[in-house]
Amino acid sequence: MKKRASSLIAVVLVVQSHVALAQSEPEATLDVSIGGGVSTNPYLYSDAETAGSVTLSVSPSIIYEDEVGETRLGGNLRVSQYTNRYGSDVAARLEASTRRMLDELTSVNISSSIQTARSAVQDGLIFDNSVLPGSGPLQPPEIPIIDTTIAGTRARVTNVSTSIGISRALDELSSANASVSLGATYIGGDFGFDYRDASAQLGYERKLSERTSVTLGSQFGVVDYLGRRTGDSLIVSPRIGVRQQLSDRLSVVADAGISYVDTDIGGGFHRKSVSFAGSVGVCDRGPNQNVCLAANRSAQPTALGGVSTVTTASLSYDTQLSAKDRIALSGRYGRTNQDGRGLPLSRVTDLIGALATYTHELSDRVALTVTPSYSKIYDDLQKRDANYALMIGLTVNFGKLR
Repeated sequence: MKKRASSLIAVVLVVQSHVALAQSEPEATLDVSIGGGVSTNPYLYSDAETAGSVTLSVSPSIIYEDEVGETRLGGNLRVSQYTNRYGSDVAARLEASTRRMLDELTSVNISSSIQTARSAVQDGLIFDNSVLPGSGPLQPPEIPIIDTTIAGTRARVTNVSTSIGISRALDELSSANASVSLGATYIGGDFGFDYRDASAQLGYERKLSERTSVTLGSQFGVVDYLGRRTGDSLIVSPRIGVRQQLSDRLSVVADAGISYVDTDIGGGFHRKSVSFAGSVGVCDRGPNQNVCLAANRSAQPTALGGVSTVTTASLSYDTQLSAKDRIALSGRYGRTNQDGRGLPLSRVTDLIGALATYTHELSDRVALTVTPSYSKIYDDLQKRDANYALMIGLTVNFGKLR
């Protein structure tokens, strides 16, 4: 199954690459970073041990644009070497996306990604709060879901996913959209249960004024835990929402609804439950400063908890201090409530994390970065020490200057 899912993603990536190659001259960049630092508990183990580390990171990116859309190809390869029992670590990500206008009223979006890491929980603290060109001020940063059920295991987590969506303007005031997503998650070292998931989404948006729109939507999903029936679930989540442009800089996006979950709990029995689901995003974006607050609550599959109620919240801030200096701050909270849906274990895990990155440009292509961070897992079954970390590094940019 893992090979089949990976092959599907590879095919989609190749198709997207061919679409891109037919376009105009690409914009290619390559960022190479090397740095070192110290962490008091890098994998959030219950028996913490302070370690130094050296990390090499390579991040290529290619962007193609023409009169009908944009295609992005990118990835990251990160190799870390620790000074003690943690040994070495390799993490990688490959992603591709394309946005095309089929005609004046219809647009299509296709995206695919594959990533693998042993530090998935810690990596979830770092998320991109930038805005893609054309996405507008109404889009808050996407918060990656953190599966806190496997924190402290150092299990290798591999995710593959692909999605396709279409949007069409029905008239001057309303539009409809639909999308389909496929994904798979594989947990190494027998620390959890592999699963596949598929979902379909239907939505409608109506413009009430120049600054206000209402949205209606529903998501239908299925989760299949490989090699077992226990935990297999059906998820239905209808929502109603609003988009409000408060000013040229400030915007609010919010929705609320329910998550209905039907889970196979074994022995021919099913458990059905209904819980609140919703999200909110508030962003203030300016030429030199951005502030965004986002929160989400939904039913999500997890490696150890079956389909659980997952709550996330984040706050991000970045500002240009001077022509050569920039600082970015981010904090996030995540809770996984394993309430027994699909597995006999009942458990609550909370993650709190914060990091700051100071960037000083030494030249047009070389930058110095200093990143202190903090993270801690609160587990009602096991006590874990927090991780305090400090990383210092240099990043060299090759290709077109941003």
